[in-house]
Amino acid sequence: MRANCEDAYRELAPAAARLLRLLSLPPGDDIGPAAAAALAGIPESQARGLLETLAAHGLVVASGDRFRLPGPVLGFARERAEHEETEDSRNAALRRLLDHCLAHGDLGAEPGDLGAALLDRERWSEVAEVLGERLTEAEDEEARARVLTGLGDAYLRAHRPVAAINFYGQALDILRRRGEVGDQAYMYVHIADAARERGDQAAEGAALGRAAALALEDGGS
Repeated sequence: MRANCEDAYRELAPAAARLLRLLSLPPGDDIGPAAAAALAGIPESQARGLLETLAAHGLVVASGDRFRLPGPVLGFARERAEHEETEDSRNAALRRLLDHCLAHGDLGAEPGDLGAALLDRERWSEVAEVLGERLTEAEDEEARARVLTGLGDAYLRAHRPVAAINFYGQALDILRRRGEVGDQAYMYVHIADAARERGDQAAEGAALGRAAALALEDGGS
């Protein structure tokens, strides 16, 4: 399979090869043309054409208006991204996608997941700054909850669990007002993770217990 990937990759024009590399960076199973355009910093019409080219070469799988990289291609594309894209260009692509996701919400991955993709590159302070800027720009409570969760993730990965719990708590308040029981359970799991990082076993257990109760409530509704 790798030989097939290499052969197909060599046949690509530079723009298509670059998009393939960048598609390996974000989390999530698939991506649409608008999000791919943001990732590469190109017009949506161009991104759509490049995605179709990649599909024709067997490097992405199209399902309606969504595209995904099969497992072997994903691994190959990540390797090429590490070798052919600078760290700055990889991080810039993820920041563009994060902005797009927060503005339009049409990507399968949540903004917090995109923040985590940057966090995986150990850019903790940068992610917190980026998400903080987006928080001030968020126009509705759902967007604010997503960004607050991303901020919590950023500070937790930076080993600042007290700050993380603060942001998770703010997101939880929004979810309570919105009556989103399943999402509240998920947020309590985040809080439990932060409590564990802090070494507070009692708080961790309480948060996990509340998460379980909410999950049962959500399943019975």
